Amino acid sequence: MAGWLTDTFRLGWGAFYWNTRKSWFAARGRRGRCPCQVGSDSGRGGETGCEAVLGYRSPARFRAICPLLAQRANGAWVCSVDTAQVRPFWGRVAAGVGIATLALALAAILGVFALLRGIGYDVSLGQIAWPPAWREFRQVQSAFYLDQAREARGAGRMDEALIALSNAYELNPADHKTGLLLAQLWQAGQPLLSDQLYARLFREHPAHRDEIGPAWYRALLARGDFAAIQRLAGERLLTGGSAPAAWLQAVLFAARREGDAAPLTRLLAEPALPAEIAGLLRLEESLYTAPPESRVRLLAAAAQEEKDTFALYHLLDRLLAEGRADLVLARLDAPDCPLGNREKVRLRLDALVVLDRLDLRADLVRQLLSQPTQPAVCELLSGHLAAHPDRALLLAYAAKLEAEPLPPGEAVYPQLLAFFAACAALGDADLLDTAVRLVNNSAGRDYRTLSALRELFTRKIPVRPEAFLPVLQPLPLDTVYALYGRFDPPPPFPP
Repeated sequence: MAGWLTDTFRLGWGAFYWNTRKSWFAARGRRGRCPCQVGSDSGRGGETGCEAVLGYRSPARFRAICPLLAQRANGAWVCSVDTAQVRPFWGRVAAGVGIATLALALAAILGVFALLRGIGYDVSLGQIAWPPAWREFRQVQSAFYLDQAREARGAGRMDEALIALSNAYELNPADHKTGLLLAQLWQAGQPLLSDQLYARLFREHPAHRDEIGPAWYRALLARGDFAAIQRLAGERLLTGGSAPAAWLQAVLFAARREGDAAPLTRLLAEPALPAEIAGLLRLEESLYTAPPESRVRLLAAAAQEEKDTFALYHLLDRLLAEGRADLVLARLDAPDCPLGNREKVRLRLDALVVLDRLDLRADLVRQLLSQPTQPAVCELLSGHLAAHPDRALLLAYAAKLEAEPLPPGEAVYPQLLAFFAACAALGDADLLDTAVRLVNNSAGRDYRTLSALRELFTRKIPVRPEAFLPVLQPLPLDTVYALYGRFDPPPPFPP
């Protein structure tokens, strides 16, 4: 083995050494002593020894770089041509170098491939071997960190998940979905970083603003940043973003929370504001200064003629805030009411509470609970009971969820979280225990955050929504609005 390695090394440097000397010999007109032949021999082919193979364990290997080498019958190694015919063989050197380079490159490629695969990078041989594909390695690294983030998040190691997710996004900032997930996870503990990242995503990925905007709105809503909500929602309305009704709701809710019509006035002054939105905004603006009887008259007249489902729902909800549940029920029962069954049931439940017809409210809730368990019905009930808690109805709701649970998995997590929120609005320890158990059983893990929130809500001390909403996510928007109304009612209109 040692001899083979020695011969291989000598061949490597000898290919350049002897061919260089033979090239110089030929360039000088082959005068003087031949560099590779034994100088004491005759110089004739077949008689002259080869000086270049002295010291080789297996001289035959030298033929790889000089085919003029021959072996006589007595075993001696000689040059097969006369001195005048000695010449270099650079083509063989080039071929040898090429083969060696390819072999080393293949060994390096396979070694790097095995190493990266062993670490966990999902690379292909082509991505290692083809230099133009090397630019894809940042995406491969990003995917590796994404897998680490998913694993850590699933195991509840959120700090580790955030670090891995941050690395993944920095390696591949073109992946807006990774950035969006990072911004959502940052919103509870690092709100400033979350907002900066949302703003960056909004700026760098204009084609995905319809996806980024709602997530950013939910983050701002959870933290109660209503000024920022006005700016974001206004931009979406003026630039023609999707779901204008949702953004209009955001504008109206934020203005009502602040008790200030100035944002509505500024938005109405924008020439790009769609005409179908301006009418409802103008009516809403007038409510901030109108006396109670005028507000009711304006709302009732508009509700009687309104055909748009969102606008009508908003007007009827405003009438409920004015205490005119009778007008709301009359409009709901009208044959030309364009609202769907879900919106009608939600408004009817709220109207019965305003009228203090809790027996009829309880009958309607039990009718809903008699149906098969559905996420949409759970959202409806949770939103209503978060705004108007009732222990008997929540117990019946809990019994329904335990008898006919929603399918396990993350898909129903928001609905189960909404049930927890409804129990939190009541502050009942036993119901909160049930809610925590239902969420944990569905997810297959223990959420320590819910246990901490359970302690907060059972203390019966005043708490603002901004204190718990950032970590109580994702919640259906109806439930979020209900929790704001329950824990921090908006300022009243002028009497």
